[in-house]
Amino acid sequence: MNLRLLAAFALTLAAAPALALEAAVGKIDITPDLKSEPVWMAGFGSRGRRPTGIHDRLHARLLVLREGPTTVALAGLDLLGFYIEDSADMRSQWGAGQNRHLFVHATHQHSGPDTLGLWGPMPGVSGKNRRYEDRIKRSIVAELKSLEARLVPVRTLGAHGVLNPRGLCRDSRDPQVIDPNLGVLRFEDERHKAVATIVNWSCHPEVLGRENRMLTADFPGPLCDAVERATGGGCLFLNGMIGGLLTPDVTAETFDEAARVGRTVADAALALKARAGGNGLAYHWVNVRVPVENSRYLLFLPALTGGHRIFNAAGQAVDARWAWLISLRHALFGLPEAKRPWVETEVGVLDIGPARILGLPGEAFPELAIGGYDGRYAFGLPVLSTAGPHRDLAAAPKGPYLRELVKAPVPLLVGLANDELGYFVPNYDFRIRPSKTMLPRLPGHYEETNSVGPTATKLLAEAAADLLRKTPRP
Repeated sequence: MNLRLLAAFALTLAAAPALALEAAVGKIDITPDLKSEPVWMAGFGSRGRRPTGIHDRLHARLLVLREGPTTVALAGLDLLGFYIEDSADMRSQWGAGQNRHLFVHATHQHSGPDTLGLWGPMPGVSGKNRRYEDRIKRSIVAELKSLEARLVPVRTLGAHGVLNPRGLCRDSRDPQVIDPNLGVLRFEDERHKAVATIVNWSCHPEVLGRENRMLTADFPGPLCDAVERATGGGCLFLNGMIGGLLTPDVTAETFDEAARVGRTVADAALALKARAGGNGLAYHWVNVRVPVENSRYLLFLPALTGGHRIFNAAGQAVDARWAWLISLRHALFGLPEAKRPWVETEVGVLDIGPARILGLPGEAFPELAIGGYDGRYAFGLPVLSTAGPHRDLAAAPKGPYLRELVKAPVPLLVGLANDELGYFVPNYDFRIRPSKTMLPRLPGHYEETNSVGPTATKLLAEAAADLLRKTPRP
C-alpha cells in the first residue's frame, strides 16, 4: 500500500465514530418456588392472596452499560415494588460506588409475590418471604457481575412518540389525564444487531384483577417477549407515570387481554424509527427525606422500617423499636405533626446517549409530568365527569411540568425507581377522611390512602425539577 493510500485509510479510521459505550443484557428467572418459598400475592385491598399456580414466569431483566470509568446497571423486575433499602442491599452486594451505579425498577405488576410486606394473611401482617427475596437479590447480583465480563461495544439509538391509549389504558380518576408518551432506547453492536431495547410507557399492569390466583408478569411479560422475538436482543420495560389512576382499558380480566395489551405496545415501540444521537453515560441522584403523614402508614410504621431508614423530625436516625412506640402512640392518642417520622428515598437522573431518564420513587400522577388540565390528554373524554366529586382545576399546579424539564431527544419518565412510596397525589386534590384509619375512603380519592402524604409529593417534585435543572447532560 503506498503512503497516500495509507494516509487516506488512517483518516477514514479517525473519522469513523467510535463505539465508546459497551453493553451486555441478561435475564434471570425470579419466580418463587411455591413449595419451598410460599408467598402471598401483592396488590388489591389490604390482604394477600395465596397463589394456586404459575401462569408465566417472572423475570429480572438486566442491562449493564459501561463508558470509560462509568458503569451503570439497570434491573427491571416483574414485581409490584422494591424498597430503597432492598435496592441499597443489591448495590452493596454488587459493589456500587462513585462510578458504579444500579438503577432498580419494578414494573408494578399486581399478580406477583408481596415484596413490600403489605399483603399478608390479614391487614397489618407482612406477606414477605425473606428467604425468597434474599435469593433473588443474590441471583440478580451474580448475573450483573457475570454480565460485566460479557460487555460488547454498542451504539445507542432512540425514539419518542405517542400511543393512543384507547383500548389500552384509561384514567379511573378525574381529571382525565393519560400520559400517551412512548419511548424507546435501542442498543446495537458493531454488526447492527440488537443487544437490548428499553421501552417506556405508562399504565398499571393489572389486567389480571383481584380474583386472579395465578402468578404472572401481566402485560409487561408479553410486551418484552414480543420485542425480544422481533429483535433477537433483550428487553426491559420501564413503567412510567401511572398514578391517577392509569389502569388497563380491557374488555375482560384475562390472560388473552394481558397479551393483547403487551403485544400492541410492543408493536408500537418497534414501529418507532430509532435514530442515533447524543453521547455519554451518567447517573446523578439526590436523597430526599419526606414526612410520613398517612395515618394508616403510621399505624403500621414497623412495616416501613424493613425497607426505609426512619428519622425523627430533628433528622436523627431511629431504630425499629422507636417505630413500634410511634405506632402505639398514634393508635392510642394520635400523633402531633412535630412528632411525625420521616423516611429517606431517592430521585435520580440517568443519561444514556440520546435519552434522559427521570426516576421517581413511586406512582406519580401523570398530570405532574405533563399537565393536561385543559383536556389535551383526555382523548375524547370530558376532563371532569358529571358524576365525580368536585375538583377545582383552577387550583391545579401550573407548568413547567416534569416532562418539559427533561430536555433530551428521548425523554423517559420512570416510576417505582429504586423505591416505592405509593401515590404522589397533586396537593390541590389531596382529600382524606379525618380518621386514623382514613376509612371509609372519600369517593374518588382512593389514592390518598396509599400515599405517604401530600408534603412528599411537593418535596419530591421540587427535588426532581431541581436535579433536572442543575444536572447538565454529558
